[in-house]
Amino acid sequence: MVLDESDGLDFPRDLDFAPDTGMLWVVNLTDEACVIVSDPGTDEQTSEVRQDRRHEHFMGEVSGIAFGVDNFFATSQESGGNPQPGFMGPTLWSADLDIFAVMGQDPDGELNGSHMDMLHVSPLSMGIAHERDNVYWVFDGKAGDLVRYDFVEDHGPGMSDHTDGIIRRFVGTDVTRVPQVVGHLVYDERSDLLYVADTGGGRITVLDTTTGTNTGPLPGNMDNCQEYSGVTGAEYSTLASDFGEPSGIALLDGMLFVSDHASNEIIALDLNGDELGRIETPAEAIMGIAIGPENKLWYVDAAANQVVRVDP
Repeated sequence: MVLDESDGLDFPRDLDFAPDTGMLWVVNLTDEACVIVSDPGTDEQTSEVRQDRRHEHFMGEVSGIAFGVDNFFATSQESGGNPQPGFMGPTLWSADLDIFAVMGQDPDGELNGSHMDMLHVSPLSMGIAHERDNVYWVFDGKAGDLVRYDFVEDHGPGMSDHTDGIIRRFVGTDVTRVPQVVGHLVYDERSDLLYVADTGGGRITVLDTTTGTNTGPLPGNMDNCQEYSGVTGAEYSTLASDFGEPSGIALLDGMLFVSDHASNEIIALDLNGDELGRIETPAEAIMGIAIGPENKLWYVDAAANQVVRVDP
């Protein structure tokens, strides 16, 4: 066990490592905040909790975190929309500690918190994965689709211009939400395949992101962004089944690691979906997992308020 309640964990649901700094970021459901850890897993480890002033919207019921490029990351939110029902989706953030939860914190100021961008057609989102640049994939728990979000250029801390965004909804990529249990995704940049923990379906699915036909604009472009379109006919299939509630998913050296919230196990698969092995964990409610330093697996235990590193 690396972190617990004394470090500020409060129903943690996901974690990721910042590639530029090596810091560990953990997202809490209860206070909609981040626990930021320097030198994770070492004797020099320190942690702090940061909550953005506008967390109720920009990190509302936060379910997932994924780091991208240039010290940016994005979060998915399980909120149905606060204050406007349905007006919810992924948020783009800077991991610069002079920006995150520092800028835009004056309630009388002009900046709307410290977020760097947000797009709004995926309420009840359960997980998020980075593709490239400012492109992220989201598990849309309300519609039951996978959605590709391209923020293009961020609008700066606390601003509100979302019009350059490009959103593509992959219709027919059926996923099923289990309330409060995250369902994560991981993108393989070598193959352009997206692997998905379909929690309610009890399976791991795979989407070939290079396939499908763009069928044109969809209704409900709440951000007036340059594109909100549908994609149909993409190659999407079940890779592995017979899971209880698959939740976290990570990719390393041609292997997928899946955390099962129902059994509190971590299962290793090859990229054909064949099981390579599994381990039982002492977790009470395992959710997000990530590959950390020395290629070791780290996971969150939401019920026990812990982050655990799996050592051989």
